[in-house]
Amino acid sequence: MEKSLDVVAVGTLNVDIIIIGDAPRDIEALNQWAAVSQVELTAAGSVGYCTIDMARLGLRVGMLSSVAHDVFGQWILSRLADEGIDTGAVSMEEGHSSGIGIYMLLFGNRKRPLTARLATHTPWPAELSPIGEERLRNARLLHCGGYLHYSQMWGAPSEKLYRKAKEYGLITSLDTQFPIAPVEGTWMKCFGNLLKYVDILFTDENEAQSITGASSPESAAARLLTEGPRLVIIKQGEKGSLLATKEKTVRQPAYPMKDITDPIGAGDAFDAGIIYGTLQGLDLERAAKFASITAALTLRGVGGTQTAPGADEVKALL
Repeated sequence: MEKSLDVVAVGTLNVDIIIIGDAPRDIEALNQWAAVSQVELTAAGSVGYCTIDMARLGLRVGMLSSVAHDVFGQWILSRLADEGIDTGAVSMEEGHSSGIGIYMLLFGNRKRPLTARLATHTPWPAELSPIGEERLRNARLLHCGGYLHYSQMWGAPSEKLYRKAKEYGLITSLDTQFPIAPVEGTWMKCFGNLLKYVDILFTDENEAQSITGASSPESAAARLLTEGPRLVIIKQGEKGSLLATKEKTVRQPAYPMKDITDPIGAGDAFDAGIIYGTLQGLDLERAAKFASITAALTLRGVGGTQTAPGADEVKALL
């Protein structure tokens, strides 16, 4: 049966405020400094950038999440709808506040926000609504971004969703990211049995080693493959990426870019490129190259989506 969606995306949604300028490094001069900077508001969050990136590549994407019933939540839904993303299964919660990430790119680029306000609403629904179940049943792939950010979604709640996705025959992917609160010991305990139901696992180098306790990306990938995923991807920034299955390992260099505005969201764009390549039936090497180019092209603009490419632009560089 023809599916109506390529991807159902699950994860937290928030806004990013990104400030780009050139402030003095001296604290006394900074206290006196007043200047105009470039300030952008972007629809982001653990899965927001990736969702828009996938839509730009031409995938049919539905969102399964929650937002606050405030001005930012309303803007997020409007922004996603502008990109052609189905938001019918996104719940809006009264009496809550949206999450806000603040990136102060005034002293050189930073990948992580300087500070943030955490959302008070549910990260994403623990129980599927009828419309959410319909979206899941009619998709080809389930993707979750930012799994480790919110501890209330660890283990059983997410395992239930992923188990149902596998029952419906979906490919599944998950980007771990990192816990917001400290976790004692390795992070593997945060997954329960979830990884048994994950086909494609995305992490970065620090996350992979924090999850497994391994001393290298290679050993971390090998450890993660024993937990259930058939493909483990470790993103390494400007060093490229490592993609490992039980049969082989692919090392993909980062695609070179001269004009870089900021690296925010590049990892999410890489996820989108791999997901696109998977759904298009590309082999692992070509999917890795496609994802590397997709990520690199987002470096030209502010945030993770301002210059997110279409599939034809990426293919032209392959």
